[in-house]
Amino acid sequence: MKRRDLLMFAGLAALAGCGNPGSDSKGNSGTLAFANRLRVPPLLEPAVAADGTKQFSLTMQAGQVELLPGKPTTTWGFNGAFLGPTIRATRGDRVAMRVHNQLGEPSTVHWHGMRLPAVMDGGPHQMIRPGATWSPHWTIDQPAATAWYHPHPHGNTAKHVYRGLAGLLLVDDPETAALGLPSTYGVDDVPLILQDKTLDANGVLQEDANPVWGLMGDQILVNGVYDPYFEVTTTLVRLRILNGSNARMYNVEFADRRRFHVIGSDAGLLAAPVAVDRVQLSPGSGWRSWSSSNRATRSCCAASPATTASTKGITSC
Repeated sequence: MKRRDLLMFAGLAALAGCGNPGSDSKGNSGTLAFANRLRVPPLLEPAVAADGTKQFSLTMQAGQVELLPGKPTTTWGFNGAFLGPTIRATRGDRVAMRVHNQLGEPSTVHWHGMRLPAVMDGGPHQMIRPGATWSPHWTIDQPAATAWYHPHPHGNTAKHVYRGLAGLLLVDDPETAALGLPSTYGVDDVPLILQDKTLDANGVLQEDANPVWGLMGDQILVNGVYDPYFEVTTTLVRLRILNGSNARMYNVEFADRRRFHVIGSDAGLLAAPVAVDRVQLSPGSGWRSWSSSNRATRSCCAASPATTASTKGITSC
């Protein structure tokens, strides 16, 4: 490909504080150079049992990662230091999860957006003790969707997600596959997990012990990357955008105000694409969009904090 454009994803504008009117955080507006390549969470490859069941293994663990360049931060993640791999399955698949807890405290894993028996859902009553393993299983029976997984311990959901425990769970189905949507993961089908964090001068993750509106950050990350860019190599790009922040709402738009198409929400595909120039995301929610890219141009997709409403987000479900 001789001509390529850079489709940039970054947190822009001052973090004015949705649900936190008194916040004086300035955010990372005006300091971005699109210097760091976007990290795309890897696909988690399953083992396949003799009966065809797809077996996925996840380990909750602590680690270190540079959320800000040159400043290691102690974080939590699934199968790594921060965030988790993307799980992908198809309607009709039998899936079995093996979730092992290597943290120093109990937690849970909830399959947000999945239709499944309550006993497999990973609610606050299904704690996984340190050193223990939880093995839920179910048959996927729902239309194509972009779900996600995250902890759901009573009173500590916000902190566990804030520390890095979150990942995407993609469901495909034959009907959606027949539509010809961009579907090459990490190339023209791109996951974007938006989060805000507060880090001190040494890169240490700061936590509010008693957040009123949820944990609010002053730096915006995409897939755990500060000041990121993504190099587009195709004309059409499908973005799976998740607001993984605790309380922050975002407006997502292109800097040149180009129109793009929203093709899905948390519940799956819409009946028809909707042309917009901006979408708003509340905590824990997501949109699926379809953008046309002129490969001879350079464009910027901005995620800026929304200040038009307040929400308690995922403070302590």
